Amino acid sequence: MTRHIVTTDDDPAIRKILRIMLKKAGYEVTPCENGNELLHLLENTTTSIDLILLDIKMPGPTGFEILERIARKYPSIPVVMLTAFNDLDTGMKAIRLGAFDYLTKPIRQEELYSCIHRALEKASEEQRKKEIDEEHLAIRKKLEAELRKTKSTLQRSTISTLEAFSETIEQKDPYTKGHCNRVRTLAVALAKTLNLDEKTLQIIEGGALLHDIGKISIPEEILNKNGSLTGEEYSLIKTHPEAGVRIITHIPSFKQYIPIIRSHHERIDGRGYPDNMKGEDIPLDVKIVSLADAFDAMTSSRAYRSALPTELAVEEIKLNAGTQFDADLVHVFIEHELYLL
Repeated sequence: MTRHIVTTDDDPAIRKILRIMLKKAGYEVTPCENGNELLHLLENTTTSIDLILLDIKMPGPTGFEILERIARKYPSIPVVMLTAFNDLDTGMKAIRLGAFDYLTKPIRQEELYSCIHRALEKASEEQRKKEIDEEHLAIRKKLEAELRKTKSTLQRSTISTLEAFSETIEQKDPYTKGHCNRVRTLAVALAKTLNLDEKTLQIIEGGALLHDIGKISIPEEILNKNGSLTGEEYSLIKTHPEAGVRIITHIPSFKQYIPIIRSHHERIDGRGYPDNMKGEDIPLDVKIVSLADAFDAMTSSRAYRSALPTELAVEEIKLNAGTQFDADLVHVFIEHELYLL
């Protein structure tokens, strides 16, 4: 492919010499008399320009002024400055302003060819690098899009599986129908109000759906008993968090929900079960699900009692703030009227 070089010099003799030397080397040449003509060419040409030879001292805008504009607007075009001043400072200034190199007049043919060759080679390398970077960026964006799609599909699949598990739990206890889903709704709403990150929201959602999975191990006659539980029966009920952990341990992708499953009956005052955790030892996501679980349990009918009116359940939550429930979470829960969900 023939390379296109634009020469810019106010001296017609130099323009002619450059044209002859460049044509001899097989380049396409377009001469310009001054910087304004060069800028007009750059703005209006439909053909590509591979390199510019630019004189420093010209009438009108100087070569340095034109160079700065080219470097800003056409950074991919290499510029070689031409100067009659054989001093290092002038050349270094040209390079600082964006020139590839500079040549001192009178210009020797071999030196011109060598400089142009190096400039074009460097420009080609930079263009190849740019194309590779763009290709890598396109591939990365494609992979990221596919990853997001896969992640979304897996997340939907995970939620569907969690919902199926919670439905299995509720099949044993008709009085808790929809309980896990309502706990999820309340817990996620509370977590969003606290501006928790997406990963924590997902853990809270999954943990809320699975928090009672261990009740599968409890006999239905105890779960559905129409009356007070005996001490032995209550002790058996209290084993469901640990039973839930044993079940979920067999599903590696669900292990992130274990803290909520095991500890959703812990209390701030340390009187909960199974580990008598207290205060700050209880993770925030566990505290959130515990509050949502207790509130929905109070406002739902059970075999042994009727549902409490919402206003009484709210008062009960307030009464137990700081003992059973985290006081700050209770405040947010009530302040934002999440009990109305």
